[in-house]
Amino acid sequence: MSFDSHYLKFLKFQKSFTHFLLFLLCMVFFQATAQAKAKTLTIAVIETDTQDQQINDQQNLFKNEIMALFEGERDVLFKPYKIKAGATPTQAKTLLDKAFSDKKSDMVLVLDVAANQSLGRLDSYSKITFLPFVFNAKLAALPLSGEASGKKNLHYLTFDYDFEEVLNNFKKVASFQHAALISDSSIRESLQSLAIDQAKAQARKAGVNLTIIPYKKDVSELLAMLPSNTDAVLYGFLPGATTQDSKALINSVNKRGLVSFSLTGEDYVRLGALATDSPATDGTKLARRTALHIEEVLLGTPASKLPVFFETSSRLMINMATSREIEVAPSFEVLSTALLINELDNNSKQSYSLTDVARLAVKENLSLAAQRLQAQSAAESVKELRAPLLPQINSSVQYSTRKNDSNQVLSGVLAENSTDGSITLTQSLFSEELWASFAIQKYTALSERELLREVELDITQAAVNAYLNVLREKTSLEQERYNLNITRENFRLAQNRVEVGTETAADLFRWESELANAQQGVLAAKASFEQQKQELNQLLNRPIKQDFKTTVETLDNPDLLISDKRITALIKNIYDLEALTDFFVDIGLQRSPELNQTQADINASERQLESDRRAYWLPDVEFTSEFTSNIDEDRADGGVEADDEDWSVGVQVSLPLFEGGARYARQAQSELAVRQSRTNFADLENQIEQDIRNNMEAAHASYNSIPLARKAEVAAQKNYELIVDSYTQGAKDITDVLDAQENLIDARESSMNAVYTFLIDLMNVQRAIGAYDFFLTDTQRMELSDELIERVTNVSLERDQKN
Repeated sequence: MSFDSHYLKFLKFQKSFTHFLLFLLCMVFFQATAQAKAKTLTIAVIETDTQDQQINDQQNLFKNEIMALFEGERDVLFKPYKIKAGATPTQAKTLLDKAFSDKKSDMVLVLDVAANQSLGRLDSYSKITFLPFVFNAKLAALPLSGEASGKKNLHYLTFDYDFEEVLNNFKKVASFQHAALISDSSIRESLQSLAIDQAKAQARKAGVNLTIIPYKKDVSELLAMLPSNTDAVLYGFLPGATTQDSKALINSVNKRGLVSFSLTGEDYVRLGALATDSPATDGTKLARRTALHIEEVLLGTPASKLPVFFETSSRLMINMATSREIEVAPSFEVLSTALLINELDNNSKQSYSLTDVARLAVKENLSLAAQRLQAQSAAESVKELRAPLLPQINSSVQYSTRKNDSNQVLSGVLAENSTDGSITLTQSLFSEELWASFAIQKYTALSERELLREVELDITQAAVNAYLNVLREKTSLEQERYNLNITRENFRLAQNRVEVGTETAADLFRWESELANAQQGVLAAKASFEQQKQELNQLLNRPIKQDFKTTVETLDNPDLLISDKRITALIKNIYDLEALTDFFVDIGLQRSPELNQTQADINASERQLESDRRAYWLPDVEFTSEFTSNIDEDRADGGVEADDEDWSVGVQVSLPLFEGGARYARQAQSELAVRQSRTNFADLENQIEQDIRNNMEAAHASYNSIPLARKAEVAAQKNYELIVDSYTQGAKDITDVLDAQENLIDARESSMNAVYTFLIDLMNVQRAIGAYDFFLTDTQRMELSDELIERVTNVSLERDQKN
């Protein structure tokens, strides 16, 4: 065969091979294109066209959960179909048909709440349809086969609850007989008359006459539609109402004094409705469940066979602010088991901060007011004992009459009637006893003034500590409630485990016991909280039952030296802390009212001793003078008339010579009193120094415990979550959960109270020092900070030089 023939064969082979490669490339291209197309999921979304951010966030949550589930696996395209809030069932059906006719859409997701109620009763569904917001499939007469819809291409999520049971739960909170159910008009239209009749029938079984009122944004018009005998309002689904609209409606109902209940969860209770027995719907969980069901459908599970019931548990929540507003008080039994919000009256006009309490206590406390009067009385006593050292002037007028037939009267020796007047002047020229009494009383008055300072410090300490204890007890109450809540959750968890047979009833009984204990803990904490508030009111001289609000106390309070970051940054080691403590000891010994009182007692005792020693040889010297005058007399003729005026002047010197040993005994007692006072002074110095150092150690420990307490709380929270998760799976037993729960509650309380504990220790330090930061001016506070920093810095430099 020639070369040309071989070459021609080669060219033919090359052409065929090239065609084959092109064919393969085309196949790969078309397959890739088909795969790319298969990986794109297009969902028609019927969503509410609204400006309400809360509704929009809820709708976006569903989209985000779906995209997050399929991320990296397939692309998700959402094709929106907007429906106006409050649209009729006919309008919703028209929009659904439009979504069905869209060939590019794989399935339909309905996120409009009203449309969910009406679109679940169609005869057929040409595309897979998801309705995640059906509030009660049984009342709405939606198809139901066992736990699934049983309708081809239809899946919905619903809440299975008994309307009669719900009403009975509400009647435990407040008694009522005639209830008005306010529901969106579009939702009411979406319900069949049979469903409405069933709802009213269940209400009658609960002893309630039910009227359904369509919601309109005109609150006045809506309230005018309420029957005159209405004594309760039930809030249903109001998808067309913004948060502001709902608040306006709820406030108007509350002003009428009507009890009100939410059928749709806790959101309306937080806006002001009285109560609900349905917990807030977990939107994330609902959206995630919908995304998982979409995935199951894509994996081959028919939509008609997917479970439709969204598990929720009944939980009674009561808004205590509303309870106070409408003056309806649930029973103690109900309050002990319900979740209470706004239990504290935060609408109280009276509000206190730590600084307010300190200053108000000094101004208003009755014990302190009484001590001020005592100090003023002591000051007046000084003036009283000073008076005998000044000239004493006395005057007198005397009238006398005698027997008119006596010989002395008849002879004129004595006047029958006589009126005389006199003025006497006395001046102590020297009296050791008077001068000693005057000096001793001045020391006594000084001691009373220092006692007043001591009482001021004690009252301030008692008031600020009582205030901080109010905050601590408030935290304890919050933790007891938190403990009650998680105990309820664990009790429900145990119920579920018993129902599915993974646990015996022993755990359930234990959780019942723990639940009762947790309820007792809440009652005890509430009592302690109220008692502490009453104690603070007593210290501030306020009505004992007066309620008040508190501020959140932090270490950034500008009235406290601790807010100066230079000080906290200065304390780096034990030597700096010791230098700071030494500085506080020096200040405390200088300012201590207790030491000043004792020093005044020493001075008084020494002055008394000096007086007792002088009594042996130092006489009392007194100047006296008297002027007398006869004003009028009736004397017989021939008698000797009395002088009209007379005067006398004299000086008296007196010195006791012997008192039977009394002077020696008085001197000995005074000597012992001086020694006793000096001993008390030295002992008191030691006590004050020890008190300052002890409180500084406590404050140092509690300050450094603040971040540690937070760290312990975080660790306890993680540990609790892991233990509960393991308990759910059967890997841990109930004792592990209880230990973790107790540890969590203790850690949370310690963390939340860490700052308050430090502030109490700080207040004790300031009491030991003898001065509180609250009463310093900004200039004085800055000067003290600078002095403190200089002292610690100098000590640190001296230590460095020695080393």
